[in-house]
Amino acid sequence: MPEIVVEGISKTLGGLLTLGEINVNAADKDFVGILGPSGCGKSTLFNIISGLMRPDQGCVFIDGHDVTGKTGRVSYMRQKDLLLPSLNILENVSIPLVLKGLPRKKACDQALEHFKQFGLAGFEKYYPRQLSGGMRQRAAMLRTYLFSSDILLLDEPFASLDAITKRKMQSWLIDVFNQINPTVMFITHDVDEALYLCDRIYVLSECPTVVKLEIKIPFCRPSHGRTIVDPVYGVIRDAVMEALAI
Repeated sequence: MPEIVVEGISKTLGGLLTLGEINVNAADKDFVGILGPSGCGKSTLFNIISGLMRPDQGCVFIDGHDVTGKTGRVSYMRQKDLLLPSLNILENVSIPLVLKGLPRKKACDQALEHFKQFGLAGFEKYYPRQLSGGMRQRAAMLRTYLFSSDILLLDEPFASLDAITKRKMQSWLIDVFNQINPTVMFITHDVDEALYLCDRIYVLSECPTVVKLEIKIPFCRPSHGRTIVDPVYGVIRDAVMEALAI
């Protein structure tokens, strides 16, 4: 049974019909990719799923409950890490726990338990300016996980990284998510990244946006970390690229 169901969502922004009618879903522990041209409303869709924005029509259901316009049920990581420069990394990632009402020391102690798992051990007292882009994204990912550990919305988390760092982060993400097993919806403009990470992909059209293609990926998250050589890879990649073509 799908954990996240987006049913008949539409949204007009600034007089422009941005989301025409969107129907997407993610099953429990699913890793779902969202691709589409720039400006088609992918981030708007995530704002609606997270409850930060209400749709004009349609509903969002999580675990069978209508959560349309309600915040706090999912974690949402935007493109930028948004780490506070005045706080060290431990203090930054502890913020969700403090907001939930934990005393600051207890929040830090609880967050610290995950630092090794997220590859941050030894960097607790570092400040964001002292870390590489990849390390900052790991910290942002941990902070997102601590807000809600079971459902994560990730909006192009690796877009700002160079190709080598991005591939390392993708492999790291596979290892971590195999341990924590969340349900993930993942926006990306990188087709190969989507094919590498996702169980299923939705390709969106230009505005007014509709789903042009839904496709299941049979070779996602390879354990060897090398290039996918399955002969079906090229066929699926071509289908996704064709759906993305204007």
